[in-house]
Amino acid sequence: MIKWKEAYSTGIAKLDEQHKSLFQYCNDLEEGLKNEGVSKSSLERDLSFLERYAKGHFGQEETCMYKYACPIAATNKSAHQEFIGSYETFRKRISEGEDSDGLFKELHRFLENWLTNHIAQIDTKLKPCVK
Repeated sequence: MIKWKEAYSTGIAKLDEQHKSLFQYCNDLEEGLKNEGVSKSSLERDLSFLERYAKGHFGQEETCMYKYACPIAATNKSAHQEFIGSYETFRKRISEGEDSDGLFKELHRFLENWLTNHIAQIDTKLKPCVK
């Protein structure tokens, strides 16, 4: 389980709330794996959620980075593109018939790493620009 820390704050409440919801989603995925196991359809559903989340959240976050002249805005945008490429790779691997449990565990690790590394190292750079 990963926990939201105030150190992850961007200084923009709407973005922080979206990040918190993604932390919760990641924890829910972990619980689901422990309690239910994983099917191909549930993995596809999770990837669809991440796609919708990315399309909505990344655009808002990138707009804020540019609005507040955050010096790491271009790095952030590039990282978002890498994230999108990653979930597209997961989709391809599902369609090729890879083991759902193994892919789900990999997706969960990827998402945990993304949350703690990307938010802590990139998104938080927005906070001093907002003040």
